[in-house]
Amino acid sequence: MKSEEIARLAGVSRSTVSRVINNYPNVPEKTRERVMKVIREYNYEPNLSARVLAGKRTNTIGLFLYSIYDIQSPYRIYGNSYFAPLVDAFVDIGNSMGYYMLVHTVYNPDESWRIRQTFSQKRIDGGIIIGTEKSQEIESILSKISHPIVLMDCDPEEIRKIANPKARIAVINSDDEQGIHAAVDYLVELGHREIGMIEGRTTTYSGLKRRESFVKRLESHGLTLDERYMLKGDFTGRSTVSEVESLIASGKLPTAMIASNDEMALAAMEAFKRHGIRVPEDISIVGYDDALASSIVKPALTTVRIPFFDMAKKALEMLEELIESDKPRFMVYNADVGLVVRESCTTINT
Repeated sequence: MKSEEIARLAGVSRSTVSRVINNYPNVPEKTRERVMKVIREYNYEPNLSARVLAGKRTNTIGLFLYSIYDIQSPYRIYGNSYFAPLVDAFVDIGNSMGYYMLVHTVYNPDESWRIRQTFSQKRIDGGIIIGTEKSQEIESILSKISHPIVLMDCDPEEIRKIANPKARIAVINSDDEQGIHAAVDYLVELGHREIGMIEGRTTTYSGLKRRESFVKRLESHGLTLDERYMLKGDFTGRSTVSEVESLIASGKLPTAMIASNDEMALAAMEAFKRHGIRVPEDISIVGYDDALASSIVKPALTTVRIPFFDMAKKALEMLEELIESDKPRFMVYNADVGLVVRESCTTINT
């Protein structure tokens, strides 16, 4: 069946059918429903190839998860406290907005060309890239592509420098300075003066930003950074356990630690427990993400909540705005975060 037949049966013009199929907003709701009723009744499916060749939209968004760090066990990305809730939110919200979501994970920098290929083949209207490590491959993609793209976990100023002059780009991050400041302030209010950190990878924007914010906030309270308490957790539980074991073996612990994500915080809690070190009686722990497990574990984890659903919604709205635009644009958005106080921290006597 052709679109002309759909138009005849619905009693509308062919252009109206096209606007309904492409989800244009300027169609009266009663007219839209009349067209959709005919489409459903006759199981009409538009010819995607023909639409692409004609320069029409695919109503498909590419969601690219860029994580080249843990190639040996790539499937862990879907249990990750950062990626997993974002993917769920993007798929749910994207579908509700009428988009198909094409999800692809890049574990190896040699596969970065797949992102560029997906755009060049016009399989998607726009793309969202999450978890971008600093790499020549991503820089190459951004310098050549002018299609609508939303980037998450990126330094907006660095992206602005390398992006194609004709690019339509948005950068969205959680406000990590706000989150780390809240965590440090809370521990200081509880009386802690020896505060350590389990760092994420500083090759990522969030990992570097959280470390820098931690150091600056300690200084603002007149506290000295002790490098012995700065653990290289790399955003993984495995690396965290090794670092915590070494810290315990040194015989000297801080009174509190902030982890750059909940996965590392929970791994640290388990490691301390195996050595008879109690949380929070012997050491207080603060996480970052507010993953589901953080509220279930005992003691429940105090953490910084990232509004994943709100960020995904904002990212898709920004991407839709870029898709509608035919001019170069550069947009930046920082999502507010907040401290969620639970049971993993306690006051100490100073």
